[in-house]
Amino acid sequence: MCGIAGSTRATPDLLRRMAMVMAHRGPDAQDLWCEDGVGLAHARLAIIDLSPGGAQPMHSACGRWVIAFNGEIYNHAALRAELEAVGEMFVSASDTEVLLRLLMRDGRACLHKLIGMFAFALWDRQDRSLLLVRDRLGVKPLVWGALPAGGIAFASEIDTLRCQPELDLGLDRQALSEYLACLYVPAPRTLHAGIHKVPPGQWLEWKAGHITTGTWWKPAYTGARAISLEEAAEEVLPLLDSAVRLRMVADVEVGCFLSGGIDSSVIAALMSRAAQESGAPPVRSFTMTFDEPAYDERVAARAVADHVGTIHAELPARPGVTDLLDDMVRAFGEPFGNPTALLIHDLSLSARQHLKVALVGDGGDEVFAGYPRYQGGLLAERYRRLAPKPLRGLAGLAAQLIPESSAGRHGWRRAREFLSAGTLPADQMYASWVEYFDPEERRQMLGLTGMPTRPIADLYRQSPSMAALDAMQQTDLVSFLPGNLLSYGDAMSMAVALELRHPFLDHRLIECVGTMAAATRFAGGKKGILKAVARRLLPAHIVDRPKLGFNPPMGVWLKTDLKTLVEQRLNAARMAALGLEWAPVARLLAEHQGGRRDHSLKVWALLVLEAWERGQRR
Repeated sequence: MCGIAGSTRATPDLLRRMAMVMAHRGPDAQDLWCEDGVGLAHARLAIIDLSPGGAQPMHSACGRWVIAFNGEIYNHAALRAELEAVGEMFVSASDTEVLLRLLMRDGRACLHKLIGMFAFALWDRQDRSLLLVRDRLGVKPLVWGALPAGGIAFASEIDTLRCQPELDLGLDRQALSEYLACLYVPAPRTLHAGIHKVPPGQWLEWKAGHITTGTWWKPAYTGARAISLEEAAEEVLPLLDSAVRLRMVADVEVGCFLSGGIDSSVIAALMSRAAQESGAPPVRSFTMTFDEPAYDERVAARAVADHVGTIHAELPARPGVTDLLDDMVRAFGEPFGNPTALLIHDLSLSARQHLKVALVGDGGDEVFAGYPRYQGGLLAERYRRLAPKPLRGLAGLAAQLIPESSAGRHGWRRAREFLSAGTLPADQMYASWVEYFDPEERRQMLGLTGMPTRPIADLYRQSPSMAALDAMQQTDLVSFLPGNLLSYGDAMSMAVALELRHPFLDHRLIECVGTMAAATRFAGGKKGILKAVARRLLPAHIVDRPKLGFNPPMGVWLKTDLKTLVEQRLNAARMAALGLEWAPVARLLAEHQGGRRDHSLKVWALLVLEAWERGQRR
């Protein structure tokens, strides 16, 4: 796990600055290669092959290719054996060398052989071309920017890329609108007009000032295999077990985050079983605790740890969220509005004192249909199909009977959201459930005459299947998962040089589940297949406990730690600096402070945006 950067308009001094900016991603070593104005920089966190043989940028034996790689190829040992069987000779135990040899032999076609998370840059000294590639689900970040006269620069992080002179760092207002909608900036945009994300599962090639792009993998939930829940579990368990075992391969200790929910509990159970079978020491597990009982899962996590036999540690959430805000914004390089990122930072910081690698349960909801909105989408699909046209408007009328002040309570809020949007076209319905500032709010705040687009609705329409469950899961796998969960996981863990690995995002598992019919995926309700797997590993009281979710007590924070910050930073002058109209923001704050509506996440998103703009002026 590392950080990478480079430019076709490089100097050794520029590359050294880039390496130092991203040194937190790779504190074990920083190095560079530069030739004829082209250069690559690398910051190394040594996980596989701790010897100097794994150092980067890495050169091919013939001298033609140079690679800078970030991530892990989990099946590198099997791929190495295949290459050795046809006469390839290796000089290191590094997965980077395996990838380099594959690229030399097969070009981009080799990507489909890889099981892993990665972003890499390959420079061809003979053709003078640069290939940038991002992994299937977008676990590892990769950003790039066009330079004048046809040049290009790239990096693992936005702040690293800001070292490159001549990049356009102006504000992209379309990206700002999408941030307000999603609380993150969806790929391929960033908030800087001249910096772009390589989307998950895509490649970009630069040669002689020309850029071409393509998609090498994308998830697809268009299955029609109607099998029983037990048959599905029979297929999934060995794939998940393999995914966990591959992600435990490292030359350093590997632990896990454990919340007590079904996702992390299954991961902990499989890790413990693998460790016991191999004679390895018990796995370390870590959970975060809260003073607020509604957010605290320590009892459930401890029960799982005791059952599967991990060495368990409870880490209290520390107060002082205000102090972490600016640090969080710096780590992302752009606004990011999900406050769970703060918890991941602290959890990673504490876990890093004991290990370099932790397995996490991210992706379980997206892969196995765990979100309540999936159930709502299926109900809405049924309602639109079966309800007579004259009755279809009644749901919207019923929603108006639920007072907005009641909608802050979780159950009533869900009911109001479902009834309000359930009769809309499917793409607009889904967007209204997962977006935050709606188009009218954004129009007013941005001072627009026309109505902003709904980025999630646009992605929904691109799903290869318009069946409700297929389209919802597909949309989340290409938007919410990489743009939100994986983004904060990488930024916050790599800020303290901890590598997170995600067994649920093994593409073999996703492709298997994607072939199953929606009726199979939702048999037994949310995450039915995963629960069927879990029953083979864990007692029923763990499998069946209600999900709490790993979220900070934002409502409490806004009344305590963040109250003064809101008063100081969210005002007319600061909103003008952001290019936002004050009147709609003032109205939103008044509604929240008066208890008429719960705008906690929107208020936090504006605080983050203000902190980012403030940082740009330093």
